Amino acid sequence: EDDDEEDELVGLADYGDGPDSSDADPDSGAEEGVLDFSDPFSTEVKPRILLMGLRRSGKSSIQKVVFHKMSPNETLFLESTNKICREDVSNSSFVNFQIWDFPGQIDFFDPTFDYEMIFRGTGALIFVIDSQDDYMEALARLHLTVTRAYKVNTDINFEVFIHKVDGLSDDHKIETQRDIHQRANDDLADAGLEKIHLSFYLTSIYDHSIFEAFSKVVQKLIPQLPTLENLLNIFISNSGIEKAFLFDVVSKIYIATDSTPVDMQTYELCCDMIDVVIDISCIYGLKEDGAGTPYDKESTAIIKLNNTTVLYLKEVTKFLALVCFVREESFERKGLIDYNFHCFRKAIHEVFEVRMKMVKSRKVQNRLQKRKGATPNGTPNVLL
Repeated sequence: EDDDEEDELVGLADYGDGPDSSDADPDSGAEEGVLDFSDPFSTEVKPRILLMGLRRSGKSSIQKVVFHKMSPNETLFLESTNKICREDVSNSSFVNFQIWDFPGQIDFFDPTFDYEMIFRGTGALIFVIDSQDDYMEALARLHLTVTRAYKVNTDINFEVFIHKVDGLSDDHKIETQRDIHQRANDDLADAGLEKIHLSFYLTSIYDHSIFEAFSKVVQKLIPQLPTLENLLNIFISNSGIEKAFLFDVVSKIYIATDSTPVDMQTYELCCDMIDVVIDISCIYGLKEDGAGTPYDKESTAIIKLNNTTVLYLKEVTKFLALVCFVREESFERKGLIDYNFHCFRKAIHEVFEVRMKMVKSRKVQNRLQKRKGATPNGTPNVLL
């Protein structure tokens, strides 16, 4: 029972992608190789993120660096993707989605490619453009991809990663972003699709820009984001804290922060702190027989910087950590901060509980509908 409850906290649901899926529903009756997206709630439980773009634009490298902790230099030896690769990312109940990495040579007009089925359950579409290459062909493919996807699903978030900017000067970065932004939006306007919104990010796997960009993408898929931001605002205002992030420890994606602006250097310091805490915990935090986990409810860390700022990390759940920036004079009231953190942590767990109750309820409804032979809108299935 404890294992079942733990799975529910992680956000796993019985909406599988076929009989080979680890979380497949035995009552679903799904055929082998057929993806089951019949339940509209399934994409809310585990939304899908598509990685698309031309060949060698850096899609697979992004996935490996962000979610597999691969060194950026090692990505130079990755082979080109020649088939659709799907991966479940279930690090926490907030960072819980599927990533689909598409080969660059995919043809939307190929009759064997069912793009409607894929786009129908998609939460975000990330299109990667190589900024160091001639991007005219990439812009044409972006326009085709976005227009096709929007016709199927108007709720998709369209994200454009202007990638490999580490090889460009600061002025060239700004000019490239402005040019791509202008051309992409002009193409949509010419097609009468001004209502489609594209978000643009300058990214590189050699710094933290790719993690920050992915953080912004994932946040749009979290329905509890306004609640989390409000909780963080209340926490920092009552604790004398300057800035606070709620991090997913595994991927170093921050799933929420307070309403104050995010500084890139501040974010990088948080990522470095998480790395230090996990590395030291792996050495000194385990038992003599190697049992236990390096990150648990006892995990906490204090790092004092030479500019009178204190970094304070506390465990929220076994997947999430709160990282705060506090002035030394404010950190003298550590007891007050810890008490407010206890209230904040309790509120976060309540958010989990409400979410999981709704998931369980919809899972039961979904199973009943399938057993009765009803479609998601409640009308009976009729064999023709």
